[in-house]
Amino acid sequence: MKTKRIYAAQWLDAANANAQILNAKAMLSRFDQPNVQWIAPHYEAPDPLVAKRRNVQLRKLIHNGFWRAHLAVQYQSPVDAIFYPGGRWFDSWGLRIRRLMGRRVPVVATLEGLVGDEDRQREYSQWAKHPVFCQAVDAKTLSRLDKLYRHADHIIAISPFLAEMGRRRYGDKFSVVPLGINDSIFFSPEQQQRAVRTRVVSAGNLKQGKRPDMFVELAKRHPEADFVWYGGHGSQELATFQAKAEGFGNLSFPGNLQPLELAEAFRSADLFVMPSGSEGVPKVTQEAAACGLPVVLFGYYEAPSVIDGENGYVVWDDEQFYHRVAELLDDAPLRSKMSSKGKSMAQEWSWDVIALRWEAKILEVVNA
Repeated sequence: MKTKRIYAAQWLDAANANAQILNAKAMLSRFDQPNVQWIAPHYEAPDPLVAKRRNVQLRKLIHNGFWRAHLAVQYQSPVDAIFYPGGRWFDSWGLRIRRLMGRRVPVVATLEGLVGDEDRQREYSQWAKHPVFCQAVDAKTLSRLDKLYRHADHIIAISPFLAEMGRRRYGDKFSVVPLGINDSIFFSPEQQQRAVRTRVVSAGNLKQGKRPDMFVELAKRHPEADFVWYGGHGSQELATFQAKAEGFGNLSFPGNLQPLELAEAFRSADLFVMPSGSEGVPKVTQEAAACGLPVVLFGYYEAPSVIDGENGYVVWDDEQFYHRVAELLDDAPLRSKMSSKGKSMAQEWSWDVIALRWEAKILEVVNA
């Protein structure tokens, strides 16, 4: 059987810890179908787990102002398909040149979150019938991303919610495959050492769309528990919320943690909450559940990490959110029951399992 050559358009430097690049590394370090050769660029030292894979060919890009031209040249090499893990706005240049030269091949993109300006955000909110918050990008970047998604033959979304938003904008060419988690980092040992006081945690940036003010409100309502929000390093928002926390004895915003540190923090806590009303897929809720935490989140974005009433609660309005958090704070046996269910569910979220689903879907499109 002829070997399929697929260009994965995401640079895989070891030092790059961008979330989308980490996902791409997790996939390419686990893809294992025979007769498939993956090709991917890098600038500096490549990720060691990807570099040792025999089915991955890494190509170094020049590290100067001509890197985009070099990338466009790489795009013209003989491949059977192009895969965009995460999607990058500048990729449209190489794709455009390839098509002008009559070298069209199947293109598979991914949708891992919503981006846009205020008009786009309002439109998504109207479609979803609830507020939707987009990552802000300039008009030029948004236009190029739109071109990429329109040109793609198939787009893999990481949640049903994103797939629905994508279908409305780019047409009926979506499927859904979730992201995985690193279960060598995010796991729950048989014996967990909890904090003396009940501890509620959350994680993410502190932008308005994440609604960290609701986390502050929780701390006001429950002085008997400690509330810790991880993330937001270096932002003006972090300084603002750290100042707010000075008026509390049970609230803190320590900033970012490395994955190993975050996993340890989760394992010492009792409950994870996600007050954000709009997300792509909050992967951090999967990581929290894998560490044995019940999770309370909103249902609008159809996260796969929570089955309502089993390993946490899915809520639909702010008061229900506050009520469910209060219920779990008052019921340690219920938290323990939900913790066990979450740990069981997490076995299906390992990248070792999920990466193979991604590879199967990509090859299904390529071979169609």
